Amino acid sequence: MIEQHSRRTKIVNSFEGKALLAQDASEVRNQDVDVFRLVYEAPLIGPIQGFIKALRAKGQKGENSTVMLDLASWTQAVVSNLAAPREVSFGERLTVSSAELPSTIRLKSAGWDQLFKADAKVFIGAGNVVLRTIRCSKDQAELEVTQGGVIYPEMDVTIPDTRRDPERFKIDVSDLRGLIEEGVDYLIVSGQWTLPYLLDFRRKLAAQHGDNTPWLLVKVDSGEVYERLPELLAHLEGVVISRREMALTLNPVTVPMITKEIIQRCNDHAKIVLTASEMLASMRHNVTPTRAEVSDVANAVIDGTDAVLLSEEVANGRFGTKAVEVMARIITDIEGANINVQPNWIKHTPTVANEMDAIAYHALRTAERIGAKAIVTITKAGNTPLKLASFRAPVPIIAVTFSAAVKRRLAMVRGVQTLLLDIDPNIDQVLPIVNDQLVRDSWLKAGDAVIFVAITLSPVGKEASNLFTIQNLS
Repeated sequence: MIEQHSRRTKIVNSFEGKALLAQDASEVRNQDVDVFRLVYEAPLIGPIQGFIKALRAKGQKGENSTVMLDLASWTQAVVSNLAAPREVSFGERLTVSSAELPSTIRLKSAGWDQLFKADAKVFIGAGNVVLRTIRCSKDQAELEVTQGGVIYPEMDVTIPDTRRDPERFKIDVSDLRGLIEEGVDYLIVSGQWTLPYLLDFRRKLAAQHGDNTPWLLVKVDSGEVYERLPELLAHLEGVVISRREMALTLNPVTVPMITKEIIQRCNDHAKIVLTASEMLASMRHNVTPTRAEVSDVANAVIDGTDAVLLSEEVANGRFGTKAVEVMARIITDIEGANINVQPNWIKHTPTVANEMDAIAYHALRTAERIGAKAIVTITKAGNTPLKLASFRAPVPIIAVTFSAAVKRRLAMVRGVQTLLLDIDPNIDQVLPIVNDQLVRDSWLKAGDAVIFVAITLSPVGKEASNLFTIQNLS
């Protein structure tokens, strides 16, 4: 059943490693979440498959949950032996090691030998503490604090100079077969991949999985990937903006404007965009967020992001469920009819380059002018709803599809709600069938005006159509 006041901006929740193993899928599927992001680790393929299977248990609330597999995230090291938070000051010297040694902080890492190099910056947490490598050996490193702060147990450690290794992110498509067959809808891939490698990876995916091939999102986590985005975007369905990691390699002052630019670029090209990193970060330890964090989520919504992503540290923390509730409430309040916000992403002079652009844009404008309750589109692959949603008009978009996989993928697109038809009618039959299902399975009622859209890329029968028409439901 489609509800009238559903959030337009979507929420992505995250699970990885030990937290994934400890999670009860029957509990998390009851959260107000649109997409579940699972961080890929080769040793955890079995548990990830089990989690997806439990999440999608037939007849349960999460049966049609959207699942995203993150191939581009990995932790270089983790602070492992602190019993309590430790405050450090500028100029202080710290010794870190790979083992439990007196007067050292132990870091767990799968690649300690390649972790440090002389004079490299070391970030603990999201830059909570910044250090410089003075000297390093096989199992120890001496670091100097250049920005003081508090180090918490289990904090991530990031060293950008040794992190950027394209080989680290390469993956064999065949290793993913079982997970994709279980029902993975999105893959997050590394921006470190070369374009030939990305195209080959995409080709192999399509050869193995056909219409069930997951949509690909690239992780923008450095200035280098940001510069390559125009080259990559044409071959992907969207982008994940990792602001925390960008801020480690760029001037942090530039990251908010780069984020806005990427969101606008994705809107301009009908690509999905997720805003990630440090959303409600203080809720790892506190039951309420800071005012700045509330503003951070609100600004992402106003900028026009499709979804906001809770990191695994927050989602799996003590107040993870509360964080989801807070995020949903912020989005609902910002999108509410009583909040007179001028969105940053309004298109005053949209580009109309082809038939799809023209039909989609004018269908939206017509819907606004006549006060239509919704725009309804039939879609086979999801292209028409993506184009309609890219204009970010304040009119609900209902995508009617014949594919459960497409339905799940569209669940992450801002402003789009979906209905699944279990038949594929011809053009003469489709309108009355959709009419009946809308009245039965949505908030719409007989007499409501809707705009019906069909574009060539979304066939509704034996012959494709390019049209939009005003319909009154009966």
